[in-house]
Amino acid sequence: MQTLLLAMTTYGVASCPQGLLSFYADDVRAELGRAAGKLLVGISFGYADVAAAVNHIDTGRAALDETTTFHG
Repeated sequence: MQTLLLAMTTYGVASCPQGLLSFYADDVRAELGRAAGKLLVGISFGYADVAAAVNHIDTGRAALDETTTFHG
């Protein structure tokens, strides 16, 4: 899945893994007309609307020393 997500990014396609879908596997299978099979994850993908404000949110990151401890 990671390779697919990275490949889509390379070609300008935005994507988002949807892990929560596995909690609704029966509903998804019913919608797709599938009687059996395991559903682990779905992927939403498409072209981002670059004009939408939601696509310009920058949450930043905590400093490395706030989140990581190195042991020697």
